[in-house]
Amino acid sequence: MQGDSERGEAGEIMNLLGVNSAYHESSACLLRDGQLVATVEEERFNRIKHGKKARVDSADELPEAAMAYCLAAAGIGWSEIDHIAYSFDPEERLRKNVGLAEEPTLRPGDWGTAEGEKAFHASNLRARKKLLERAPRAGFHFVRHHLCHASSAFHVSPFEEACVMAVDGIAEFASTWLGVGRGSRLECLAEIDYPSSLGFLWEKFSEFLGFDRYSGPGKVMGYSAITDPVGERGDDYLARLREAVQLRPLGFTLDDRVFRFRAESDFSGMERLFGPRRTRVVCRYEEASIASALQAMTEDIMVHLARELHARTAAQLGHAVDDLCLSGGVALNCLANAAILGRTPFKRLFVQPAANDAGTALGAAFWVWHEALGNQRRSSPMEHAYWGPQYEECEMKAALEEKGLVGMRPDDLEREVARLLYDGALVARFAGRLELGPRALGNRSILGDPTRFDMREIINSKVKFRESFRPFAPSVLDSAMPALFETRSPSPADIMPADDYMLLVYRTKERKHTLIPAVVQEDEMRHVNTCRVQVVREKTNPSYYRLIQEFGALSGVGAVLNTSFNIQEPIVCTPRDAVATFLGSRIDWLALGPFLVRRS
Repeated sequence: MQGDSERGEAGEIMNLLGVNSAYHESSACLLRDGQLVATVEEERFNRIKHGKKARVDSADELPEAAMAYCLAAAGIGWSEIDHIAYSFDPEERLRKNVGLAEEPTLRPGDWGTAEGEKAFHASNLRARKKLLERAPRAGFHFVRHHLCHASSAFHVSPFEEACVMAVDGIAEFASTWLGVGRGSRLECLAEIDYPSSLGFLWEKFSEFLGFDRYSGPGKVMGYSAITDPVGERGDDYLARLREAVQLRPLGFTLDDRVFRFRAESDFSGMERLFGPRRTRVVCRYEEASIASALQAMTEDIMVHLARELHARTAAQLGHAVDDLCLSGGVALNCLANAAILGRTPFKRLFVQPAANDAGTALGAAFWVWHEALGNQRRSSPMEHAYWGPQYEECEMKAALEEKGLVGMRPDDLEREVARLLYDGALVARFAGRLELGPRALGNRSILGDPTRFDMREIINSKVKFRESFRPFAPSVLDSAMPALFETRSPSPADIMPADDYMLLVYRTKERKHTLIPAVVQEDEMRHVNTCRVQVVREKTNPSYYRLIQEFGALSGVGAVLNTSFNIQEPIVCTPRDAVATFLGSRIDWLALGPFLVRRS
């Protein structure tokens, strides 16, 4: 880590800007005296998925709109920034990625080559230069990428002491970070280096099965539940995958002769084990069996790492640490998260909603606040996901009028939307502050009736135009969880913190899956019915909570179907985005702030 001298006089408010732009999922975060003010992804503003492409020369493509929003939310200008925390260490990257044995096989000028790594290093230095030109009085800190991931999970969690795992594609060189957080400090116990990378494994398999490298992993996870790892011809794909994967103490290894991660177009090693590469998505059981093997292997690796970390921490500290914080793109795998809770000694799990690289701006800011500047932790600073922009009623009205739309103003909007849902309508909901992370959590969501058998097909055919195997998720009242799902505790207050962000799956109770067929995933690998649940609590989103309550009064089920308010683009951000997406779809109603608009 590199940092300039401390800024800010005693008694003055300290403003700290976190920035992520090294790879993709560009984002920004703003802390005032250690309190989270705002954090948001650039893609919400520029409407480009993941914010930008990850290239060796693009680190200085800064999250301009995200940074501008964070400054505006704090009511400050660039001259008032005291510290900038940047979620990458280019010196560490250059030191670890020069002279690699694989370099002669790589495309000239790309990742892993001397030319490519020097270009990447230079683009990160350009990012620092651009930021300091705007905030010349700010102290600047390059923070190692995995420390940012770890910080984004632990420093905003409700835990004073916890084990921490950061699992992604690659940081500077490592793919996985294992450690422990205590008070305001993080301690690394082990790192696993490239090419042993679960994140890269999912990207490579996504491309192998015909999906996109970056948006594919979430789809492949849904694909994996269709069947088990044994294909229709009797091929055991999990056994074949195990030929290239080895578990070891506090780690694992992947055979890069099979996966060739940096040789993007080379699938020859994988083809020897899994047949020819699919150049487009093929919806059949043979391909789903390969996805199922990948999911099973991922769960085995994550469970192994968690068990090893639990044991190592207990030996080092002299007592067991039963809380776990997860981060990195792999932490978005809700099936693996549930496997950790079901198959390890850990009792509680925290995953913040932007566990991917978008969360590293948040983590960089909190790492600098606590570890570089020496400030102690306060109460949990992240009890909800709603940290993005919100809009005034006049802006919503103007967005409607621009398109010739007139919105009704129901006396009781939540009750009216609940009635529409019960009558079978699809309602897009735009309310309050934008949620952080890749999962819509009620404020930028399309809602439907989960009790209808046909609702999944209606949304896929009328709105989303996506693969039929992909499941939808329910938003469930915390008070309704014990009646519908096999929870670890009968008390709604003890439900995992990760549940608020749709990052865990739950098994439905016996025969309860028939109550919510539109959101149930029939998991053939485990022979159970599951849901990727978002738990809704009254204190964090009272209007959304009441809407679901009203729907429950009509249907007898305290849950609604929730999918993101977007169509093949980032989740909507502004009222104009919402109106444009509504008009470009076959959604029946738009609830835009206090306005309710019907499709003509």
